[in-house]
Amino acid sequence: MATFAEELRLRRKLIDIGKRAVALGFVMYHQGNFSIRLPETDHILIKPTSIPYEEIELEDIVKVDLNGNIVDGLHKPSSEVLTHCMAYRKYPKVGACAHVESPYLNALYAMDKDVPNVLGNFVYLFEGKGLATGPSLRSNSEKFAKATLDAMGDQYGVIWKNHGVFCVGPTLEVAFDRCVAAEQAARVYWLTLALKAGEPSLIPPEVQDEMVEAIRSGKGGG
Repeated sequence: MATFAEELRLRRKLIDIGKRAVALGFVMYHQGNFSIRLPETDHILIKPTSIPYEEIELEDIVKVDLNGNIVDGLHKPSSEVLTHCMAYRKYPKVGACAHVESPYLNALYAMDKDVPNVLGNFVYLFEGKGLATGPSLRSNSEKFAKATLDAMGDQYGVIWKNHGVFCVGPTLEVAFDRCVAAEQAARVYWLTLALKAGEPSLIPPEVQDEMVEAIRSGKGGG
């Protein structure tokens, strides 16, 4: 059971990560959403809907159960709460979820271009699996949430085309780091395409295998 002090710490973390996302240009105003599982409970903390990150206070963070029902909060939870909750129900080891609307990822996938393993951190943080591509459906529904997680499978992130990326992790830092690594790889890939010199050289498969083994043994990553 999370203590009061632990819950306050996690509420601060949600606010801090949201502000980092704004600073990096991954979200604007009140876009995107983040959540954290409260340890040893069936509750999660999630960003409130429609409040700019610069204005969110500790008491504005919403606590919901794993079905999205409000347990404690002054506001409605994020409109993507159903996808977050379904991720926690489906993957017991997931401790946090992050959704951002990063521009390079959105641009590439709008052109039907998957981000390849062009950068080391992208390989490390996604264990060489890259990003899944999710459904072209209206979000904020059980149908959308199920289709998203069916598409993600054993990967750690999924693209919502014309929308953004949704990543999971054992902690919010890891989930957000995956968003960062995905956008960084997308930016590099976009720049290589802009040079109009053909597709870029990727990390050789055997090196990717070594990197994945390193990260799984705790010896890799930036």
